[in-house]
Amino acid sequence: MKIESLPQDLQLRFNIARELGHTIDNHTVMMDFGCGSGKKVQELRNQGFNAFGCGTRFNEEKNVETDLMLKNEIIREIKIDQYRIPFEDSVFVFIFSESVFEHVGNYPETIAELSRVLKPGGLCIHTFVSRYKPIEAHVLVPFGSVFQSYWWLYTWILLGCKNEWPASNINERVSKYQVYLKKETNYLKKKQLEAEFLKSFGDVRFCEDLLLKYSPGKRKHLYPLSKVLPFIPKLFSTFQMRVIVTKKPIKH
Repeated sequence: MKIESLPQDLQLRFNIARELGHTIDNHTVMMDFGCGSGKKVQELRNQGFNAFGCGTRFNEEKNVETDLMLKNEIIREIKIDQYRIPFEDSVFVFIFSESVFEHVGNYPETIAELSRVLKPGGLCIHTFVSRYKPIEAHVLVPFGSVFQSYWWLYTWILLGCKNEWPASNINERVSKYQVYLKKETNYLKKKQLEAEFLKSFGDVRFCEDLLLKYSPGKRKHLYPLSKVLPFIPKLFSTFQMRVIVTKKPIKH
């Protein structure tokens, strides 16, 4: 079991956890919240990690044994009508998610459930797209996370800003985008995010500086630059990605 053998996005989260004083090893019970196909869970378990996952829906992905993991309850379905993460109290030492919270519509229930299944002293790291990212990540329309009127979407689609979703005409595409943005996304402001997480966690931090420090590729070059220009992590946080880290206090 070596962290170095994991994909870089998982290494990133483990390195952030280590920087914050949390060692991840094969004894660490962890969960991928909103795990998609379960790919990350499978990768972790293949390397000897004690990993589980959950989500409201699961997509198929090549070489990922989603159905088998569901059958064996390694990954589990969250029922929307009676929202509850399908694990017992205080199970996990480490919980992470990637590009999940921009889709969460029920923040209070979701965060309260994460706190419930996390052990005292446990850590959560959530990375997700920022509200003010110049190009909305799903429909590819400029500032589609903020402006969702018919004419805003129509104009940018007319100019060629569109994703791969099939549509017979521009009006159908605008309608699809509006429905998706209004029902499937929920981009909160930084103060709103902090307020929601503070309801269930006393220790909440934005750690975009650590994401830059441990990111592969071009992003990592921003970290040494941020030592000279300390506003860089804040700009990154505002216009690219949020990194929220929460700790569950140990009761004495």
